[in-house]
Amino acid sequence: MFRTTHAVTLFEHLRIPYSADLPRAAPDGASLLDSGFARVQLAASSAVTGGSAVAGGAATDGPSVWWPHRENQVADRTPRIVSSLLGDIPLYTRVVPDAALAPLLASEARGWEPAKSLRDSAGRQISSVWRADDGSLLVPFDPDEAIETLWSERYTESSAAGAGRVLRRLGLATYYRLRPLMPRAVQLALRREFTRVQGRTSFPRWPVEPALHDLFRYMVTMLADFAAAPIPWIQPWPAPYAWCLSLTHDVETEAGLMRLTAVRDLEMHAGVRSVWNFVPRRYEVPPSLVEELLADGFEVGVHGLYHDGRDLESWTTLQARLPAMHESAALWQARGFRAPSTHRRWEWVPVLGFDYDSSYPDTDPYEPQPGGCCSWFPFFIGGTVELPITLPQDHTLFTILRHADERLWVDKCQRIRARQGLALLLAHPDYLLQHEDLAMYERFLRAFADDSGAWRPLPHEIAAWWRRRDASTLEIRDGAWRVVGPAAEEAQVSLEPPA
Repeated sequence: MFRTTHAVTLFEHLRIPYSADLPRAAPDGASLLDSGFARVQLAASSAVTGGSAVAGGAATDGPSVWWPHRENQVADRTPRIVSSLLGDIPLYTRVVPDAALAPLLASEARGWEPAKSLRDSAGRQISSVWRADDGSLLVPFDPDEAIETLWSERYTESSAAGAGRVLRRLGLATYYRLRPLMPRAVQLALRREFTRVQGRTSFPRWPVEPALHDLFRYMVTMLADFAAAPIPWIQPWPAPYAWCLSLTHDVETEAGLMRLTAVRDLEMHAGVRSVWNFVPRRYEVPPSLVEELLADGFEVGVHGLYHDGRDLESWTTLQARLPAMHESAALWQARGFRAPSTHRRWEWVPVLGFDYDSSYPDTDPYEPQPGGCCSWFPFFIGGTVELPITLPQDHTLFTILRHADERLWVDKCQRIRARQGLALLLAHPDYLLQHEDLAMYERFLRAFADDSGAWRPLPHEIAAWWRRRDASTLEIRDGAWRVVGPAAEEAQVSLEPPA
């Protein structure tokens, strides 16, 4: 479908067929490539084999889509990450302003004109998407950097995050240091009071932040207009499913362990299964319980080592604790990890050594580490599959914010379903038997019980599918796009932009 000068995260994530085999230096000395821009062109043949376009590619001086590549950012072109708006899509990425682009574009005989404005949060124009007479486009930011900035939460480095975020984190750090000394009633009172500060965050919005998926749709739509053809991509879920609903539980205390049976029995009655994440050194997990859960079709995962908030406090601590976590994982046949209090560090996720991690919320200002990856799809952090927590946690929703029912869970599920996403719920048996929360959970399960478009896998099954999907490509066969590779018998091809 496309040829590019660089690997493209957007194409890899959506499995859009392309090959990164365009030369990085234009034969005609075009100023854009010399200035560090990535280039995308249509391949002369749309056939793809093993991820590479068939011989006979496009001419390197033909119509192209350009964007500044992050490897070659020039220092005076807004090198810091800034917030900008593309229509109503928030962007957190480096943006090359029109003042820097105009001289480059004037040196080319393509008749470049600004086509769409990028404005900051105050409404001031800072840059443009440009269009040339031959149909070429120039995007003033690197979409891959914009995507990865959200996944990794690097947007917190932006000046747009402001001092408020720092103050919120300092306040929470103080609270968690003092929490063991506080009575439970005092803890809850302080958490509830502090939600007034936490809830003021402007990005990512809670409970729904569509910025990342809006960006996916914008870029695919723009490329389809450029190509004058639909853009094929591999849908996020196997046939015949349109979205995914997965259930997870963190067992934080021995009291939660004792309450597990009631939640497990409810799920078995409803015909669903979940993962139970245990803390190896905080309480004793009977081997017979693990055997029962596995025999009944459930999954078991690792939830830190002590649940003391220190697993990721330093590299030394993490390295000292990982062997014990891995020992428990082997005993429990655990493939997944969730950090206590959803503490997370992007660069350390692959070091954990699990098949998948599920410590990133899509958006959550109320956690000890506020923020979120903004994604309703799984994604890779190095070689680890990340399964984002995309529904509000039960303790936050019912105990801290004191919602009276499960309507917010259902509403967000419906929004995620409309965007073909993953609705991943984190609920705790430690809390589900309080305040009639178990009844709310049961009603939530019933709300989607008859939805034939919902895939209800265990988390390790999602991770395995995502790996098969990632190892598969698209080819044209008999005039139609077909999936080739491990997901060939189950994957679905879409010719519409992401929902």
